[in-house]
Formats: sequence, C-alpha cells, structure tokens
Amino acid sequence: MIKIGIIGAGGISQVSHIPNLQKIGEVKVEAICDVNEEKLNFVSEKFNIPKKFTDWEKMLDEDLDAVVICSPNAYHSIQSIKAMEKGKHVLCEKPICLTVEEVENLFKTVEKTKKIFMGAFPRRFLGETVILKKLVDDGFFGEIYYLKASYLRRRGIPGLGTWFTNKKLAGGGPMMDVGVHMIDMILYIAGLKDPEIVIGATFEKFKDKAVDGGWPPVDTRKGDKPEGKIEVEDLATGFVKFKNGAVLFVEASWAGNSETGLKASLFGTKAGAQLPDPQNPQLPVRIYSETNGIISDIFPEIPKKDPYFEEIKYFVECIKEEKQPITTKEEIITVVKIIEGIYKSAERNEPVKY
Repeated sequence: MIKIGIIGAGGISQVSHIPNLQKIGEVKVEAICDVNEEKLNFVSEKFNIPKKFTDWEKMLDEDLDAVVICSPNAYHSIQSIKAMEKGKHVLCEKPICLTVEEVENLFKTVEKTKKIFMGAFPRRFLGETVILKKLVDDGFFGEIYYLKASYLRRRGIPGLGTWFTNKKLAGGGPMMDVGVHMIDMILYIAGLKDPEIVIGATFEKFKDKAVDGGWPPVDTRKGDKPEGKIEVEDLATGFVKFKNGAVLFVEASWAGNSETGLKASLFGTKAGAQLPDPQNPQLPVRIYSETNGIISDIFPEIPKKDPYFEEIKYFVECIKEEKQPITTKEEIITVVKIIEGIYKSAERNEPVKY
C-alpha cells in the first residue's frame, strides 16, 4: 500500500487529486494539511482521511511514501525539496517553480535523494497529446518551426481576492495559472527546449470589472476569506524564439473582450496540426497534410481519456516501478524560463535573452 499525504486542501485537491488517488486500489490517502482549519476538517471528513495537520512540515514527519503538493505557487519549490529530503516522492502542482534558480535547487535535491519528482501537467495525458506526440517523435510533421498556444477567458478570475490574485503567493496571473498548461503541452508535443529570446507584455485592464471565475468550485471554499487585492495581470502574451530558430506565440487571459477557450497549433515542414478546445466537440483535432501532392486534412480518432486520472495513475506507476517521470528537468526549466521571461520583459519593456 502506497501511503500519500496532501499539502493543500483547496479546489484542485478536492476535485482532482484526492478522488483519483482513491480510485487506485494500492493507494491510501493517509494525511492532509491546510492552514485553513475549517476547510481541513471538511475535506478530511468528506474523503475519510485519517490524519490532518495545519503544519506541513509536521506532516512530512509521518510515515508517508509520497506527497502531492497543491499549495499556493510560492510554496511549491520549498515544499517539494523538504518532502524529498524527508524521503517522500513528490507530485507537484503547476507551476512547478517561479524561477529558474528554484528549478535548479529542486533538481539538485532530486539527484541527491533519488526520489521520484513529477510535475502535475495533466494535459500531457490527453488523447490528442499522446497521439500527436507520437507522430512528432516519428517524424510525421517534419521540422516544427512555429507554434501557437492560447487560453482565454471572458470574465474568469479564479479565487478573486485570495492567493490566486496575490503577486507574492501566485507569482503572476493567467500566464502563471493557465498559460503554463498550454506552454507545457505544446512544447512537450513538439519536443522544443532552449528558449533564446522572450518578449512579453502584460495588461491590467479589468481590476474595476473583476468577476469571480467560479474556480475553485464554491463548495470547495470552506473557510476562505477573500480579502486581498488584485495584484496580477488579467492578460499576458509572449513571443519566444528558440535556439534552433523555432518560434512560439502564447497568450493567456482571465478577463477580456475577446473570444474564449483554449487552442494550440503547430506548423511543420511535412504537416501541421490544430488542437482546439477539447470541450467543444464541433471542433475536432485536425492535421493539415499533403498526400501524393494533394493538400488534405486528417481528423484522427482521439481516444477519450480522463487526463487527471491518467496523470495520477502514471505517478503511482513511477513510484512502483522506480522509473523517472516524463516531466524532465529540461522541460520544466524551459517552461519556467518562458514565463519568467514574459514577466521580466513586460516589466523592463525589453527582450529577455538566455
């Protein structure tokens, strides 16, 4: 039996991690920690978790095999490091780290402790991601030279007035929150690393029109007291040039007078692909190709997968089989460099070079 502790009893724990962990027979969620005692008691009782803590470091002294980290972003790095030093494997929610320095320190601990460390990027486990990744690796798309990724909401600021909109705790707004998913997914599919130049811009146009976006779900917010200000952007956008000459354009917003949804595209010398919003069945995954000189579109049959369950199941497999996860140091550093570069470029009003 693999015994697991959870740091953070918020929405992602209640909706994704705990229910999916409890679907796996050889896993027991043994302990949970949160500074919000009302929420802690509610979640502990709801999911029948025997041990509860308000101090995460004390929870790490328990006899646990692994820890799932679902705390505010600013704590991800230090809690991951401490957990591994205490002999626990780690699944850490995104963003894994806020700075490149944090990534370096984290993976020094991975190398020293030999523990399993995995970043929680569920979009890697979508059916379309799995299929397109295999095609890219097999050379079907040829050289991939241009990528686009977009995640836009009309009026959807999560946790309005809580840590989500606190600059110190969150590190940033929608680019840190949802843009990170799209960047990781499209770069994982394309196999791109090593950003060279990042140009970014951020905007704060909707502070006086802020509307709660419904995340976390209302019934998961026990004891929350949203009192903070909105200190982060409502839209961020970036242009990234990689050392091999490829380019990525990315945009993420919580609020704006724009189209909504998420989508991504990749352009290759042999074929291209569009990944539309998976919630919209009218827009299937489309591959743009050429067959015997005839321009053609392919609509692949995509297997239906619950990416959150697949992610959890895979993490447990990594522990049992003592194998390294698919979220590598180089990939995590690439994503962190891009997001850190977007914010630095926006602040300095100049490109960031690596």
